[in-house]
Amino acid sequence: MTRREIVETIFTILAILSLWPVLLNWDHPMYQVFLGVILVIMCYLVVGKFRRIRKEFDKSKIDTTRGPR
Repeated sequence: MTRREIVETIFTILAILSLWPVLLNWDHPMYQVFLGVILVIMCYLVVGKFRRIRKEFDKSKIDTTRGPR
């Protein structure tokens, strides 16, 4: 695994763990700020992952514009 994948995995686990206070009905203003930060980080990671997937997909396309040889 690359360093980036490890960081993505850590933030994903942190995001899942951050939902437990919601399930337990805990309420604190700083927790709301924490959830906002986690949301922004997860959005950034998802956009980066989609860009990497799209780049790999574009690299794997076969050039069909020239026709038969």
